Amino acid sequence: MNGNNRRVLAWPAGFTCAVMGFSVLPASAAIIDIDATVSTTVQELINGVPGSVTSDEDGLNADSSNLPLTASGDLMSTDLQGVLVSMGQAFSAFSDPTRLDQPNPEEFALEVGCYSNADSVAYLVTSTATEWRTVVFTTEGSSLAPPEIDFGLTRTRTVESRIFLSGAVIFWSTEPERNFDDMTSDFSVTVVRDDTNATLFDTTLRISGEGTDQPGVTTTGPIRSEIVELDDLLPEGVDADTIAILEGVEREGTLLVVVIPPQEHPYAYTVRANDPLMLRAEMNIRVRNAPGGSGVAATLGSPFENLADFIEPGLPGVNGKALESSLNAVTASRAIGFVASTGSSAHRSGPGLCGVFGVESAVAVVLCLLMMLGRSRW
Repeated sequence: MNGNNRRVLAWPAGFTCAVMGFSVLPASAAIIDIDATVSTTVQELINGVPGSVTSDEDGLNADSSNLPLTASGDLMSTDLQGVLVSMGQAFSAFSDPTRLDQPNPEEFALEVGCYSNADSVAYLVTSTATEWRTVVFTTEGSSLAPPEIDFGLTRTRTVESRIFLSGAVIFWSTEPERNFDDMTSDFSVTVVRDDTNATLFDTTLRISGEGTDQPGVTTTGPIRSEIVELDDLLPEGVDADTIAILEGVEREGTLLVVVIPPQEHPYAYTVRANDPLMLRAEMNIRVRNAPGGSGVAATLGSPFENLADFIEPGLPGVNGKALESSLNAVTASRAIGFVASTGSSAHRSGPGLCGVFGVESAVAVVLCLLMMLGRSRW
């Protein structure tokens, strides 16, 4: 996979905040430090036993000059004639979120996939990206950052942040009697405040068929997902031959297409004037398939870019690029936007100001402030 131009999800380099329980005031937290890592692992399984493995990782150097960070890996298996019969592949990227030439600062991209038409080979594939940010909310006159909220006599305020999610997964098997105990697709997104070890946001989505003859979707936390029917893909350009093949898989075996529509979720935490704090966001995807005609492909924070790598050799005759484009369009068309939680502010963030890990509130009056401040360099 080529990740040099992948830019997905984001924390904004400028924050805005709402003072909960008080009047809403414009504010912008200074980012005074950043760190990030990305990693991938592709583990081959032969009759369920670990075989070959490949892993990769990358991290920021001292001056952040090595952006974008990328990690990738793949393993392949061929038959005696050299024909590709199975593959596992993973990609993870962290890009510069401070660029001014994009509608939103975007930084995370995770994409994984595996398929096998071999009788004994399967894969366990993982992709992870983690970012740490040290931020500070200052009082007027501080040299650390521009003036922000009036903390008053208490010196503390509760601020609200947002996390932005999107993604998709395709889960299939051509085997009518498939045991799904070992086939899974897992997403997880967590935000932790490191100085207190408090979990501010935590959500998971799992596709699994453990103990059943059909896979299903289970979630924890506020993440939203939708099952996509094949008829939903036709208006977006999937050709009739591809639909016919997928309908055959659905009829004779199993096919499940799930999207995580673009959505934003609030979370709150208390800050103290002039005291730096560290926030950590971690995104993970983990997929596992089974031998003999099965596959899983998943993306988090980015439209699919490599779906054809898995779906075309896994299900011969399918137009992988057309299916990829269609599924990406369906995902975008089902955007949910802001998902309110108890006690959260009932406004949406302004356009062009947000990304994966946090926009700290969102009222119209902060737009001019953010334009003046720009986006801080990590």
